[in-house]
Amino acid sequence: MFWKKKDKGKSTKTPENGGKPSREQILAQARANASAARAEIGEETLDKIKDALMKKQASVIEQAKNQIKAADKDKVRDNIKFMMTEGKPPRK
Repeated sequence: MFWKKKDKGKSTKTPENGGKPSREQILAQARANASAARAEIGEETLDKIKDALMKKQASVIEQAKNQIKAADKDKVRDNIKFMMTEGKPPRK
């Protein structure tokens, strides 16, 4: 039933002693890891991966466009109209 107050200003734990690292330390470590990975993989490989991801995204967009074109025009119009009016108060 007795609780001890913790001193908020005094922190005995440091990152070296097993405490939590600060935000800046985490960001610095993440940047170092990213640059090391970038150096290991190489810029050319990263560019190839980027191009492949962009092509995949473009193909997904094209598939969606083709599905919309193939869908019933009335349903598409109704869904677009619903999305545009969603969240707006009803007209009187």
